Amino acid sequence: SRRWRYDMELKDVIQQMVNEAVSARMPTELQIGTVTGVSPLEITLDTQMTPLRQSVLYLSETVVEKKIPVLEHTHQTAQGATQPALLQSEIICDEHGTGLGVKDNSIIFNNALQVGDKVLLMRVQGGQKFVILSRTFDFK
Repeated sequence: SRRWRYDMELKDVIQQMVNEAVSARMPTELQIGTVTGVSPLEITLDTQMTPLRQSVLYLSETVVEKKIPVLEHTHQTAQGATQPALLQSEIICDEHGTGLGVKDNSIIFNNALQVGDKVLLMRVQGGQKFVILSRTFDFK
């Protein structure tokens, strides 16, 4: 009888240890957040929680600003004259219904994160770190 009780207690302890280990691992989880600050970066997942600070956030390539300089070149008119032109007028591309921006003589291919942007995050390292995978957009 004493041995049976010991085995049951050991089984319960092992089961509890397994449950705690699984809970502590916190497998990867996707979440949607809102950018609430950019310098330093801050993301809010839930208005009842403290925002995630820059120190626990990792940026993926899709949310880092990418730009190329606007190239000046010339066009020849039907009359044979040349006139200056900018490459930007020849680019037709948009991101979720918004055309590519031009800032500081550069075409912006990826905008930096801005306050109000909705982002897709992946929680990692037991919930202590988050990777910002991309912006998200609502269907209109």
